[in-house]
Amino acid sequence: MDKAVETHGEEDWAFQPRFRVLRVGATRRGIRLEEIFWSSLQEIADEKDCSVGDVIEACENRLEQGSNLTSALRVETVSHLQGELDLMRARTGRQAVRNMVMACPSPCFALAGDRQLMAHNPPFIAFVQSRLSSLPSDATARGVRLSLDIQFSELIEKLKMKGSGPAMVGFVIGVDRQLIRGRLNAILAPLAGLDAIVGFILPN
Repeated sequence: MDKAVETHGEEDWAFQPRFRVLRVGATRRGIRLEEIFWSSLQEIADEKDCSVGDVIEACENRLEQGSNLTSALRVETVSHLQGELDLMRARTGRQAVRNMVMACPSPCFALAGDRQLMAHNPPFIAFVQSRLSSLPSDATARGVRLSLDIQFSELIEKLKMKGSGPAMVGFVIGVDRQLIRGRLNAILAPLAGLDAIVGFILPN
């Protein structure tokens, strides 16, 4: 029994109900909720710079007569977390990566595990053109191949390490039979569900 508690204690903590007595408006209320919901209510209160009791009061004021307050509080916290998730997705999608790349004044690109360029900026094309005289002035990134001197999966794992900063790696850009070699700083691309990097090419 003790071993099971030790093994699963952290997971079980969030689901343990806890009874709390709080001041809600002009009265004191006793409410029983699982710890995970108390934690979420505290986050909401911190964001609104108010007390948990104030959050509960606002939720209670929106309830129809006879509705269950604890159920409403659970919905309140889940709705808050869903809003946070939607905001995160808006800031960590493909368009966010393109915006990051386009905002960079130096040669920059985003690369996924299939070695396909997800995004690149005009300075990146200018960088390639300046080193390949046969490349047309109106060329795009189509046909440009890019490889790194480290396995992509290994680089991703390195960047995911806690406290890890940008990683300097070598790269090779190929266009037809022409090659460009250099070094870049790599960071994780702000994407959910897909491993990708943003590469900032360093001056020679």
